[in-house]
Amino acid sequence: MPVSRPKSSQRPNIATGKQLLMDAAARLAARQGATSLVLREIAREAGLNHNTFYRHFADLESMMQAIVVAFGEQLRQGLSDVRATLRPGEVPTQKVIGWLFDFARSHRDVFIVAMRERFGPPGPVRDAVQTLLAQLTTDTQRDLTMIGFLPDIDPQYTRRLLEVSVNEVFVHCIEYLEEPRRRQELLGRTQELLETMLAGAASLEPRARR
Repeated sequence: MPVSRPKSSQRPNIATGKQLLMDAAARLAARQGATSLVLREIAREAGLNHNTFYRHFADLESMMQAIVVAFGEQLRQGLSDVRATLRPGEVPTQKVIGWLFDFARSHRDVFIVAMRERFGPPGPVRDAVQTLLAQLTTDTQRDLTMIGFLPDIDPQYTRRLLEVSVNEVFVHCIEYLEEPRRRQELLGRTQELLETMLAGAASLEPRARR
């Protein structure tokens, strides 16, 4: 059965003014935190009149939510594209997580903001980040199943393992952004985590079913 994927890994076609505001807000939020954002400051950072904001967004929260959603679309498509190049049985860490590290570095501001908001106050922005992480887990399970990398065990059990793995990978991404020289070490740690979890999954699954 064909697997449906997002249609493009390119940046969504967003009006110039809207994109300028989103980029400016991400830069400021990465430096000073999303809760301290001020509309006029964002507009000034974007080089726009502050009235332009309301042509695109109802409020600051809806703008931050839109930033996370647009970022997530690019991230999901890019990861699915690179996983599609894996050969059956190929260990995905170097290629897939290496791509993710590069993506995080080229989208540093939004990446940092998203990870902060994940542990921020309840609301649409945190919900958007949690939804993105759940989608990434689903995508990972789908794609790795297609290439035969995952063990043949209960899919729900596998998903729980992948949820842990996805969360840990994003911690490693933040560590990489802080210390790029640790790239190979972090890739090795990610691979070790994934392989250890999956290697033990088959033997531990009967206990998980109890």
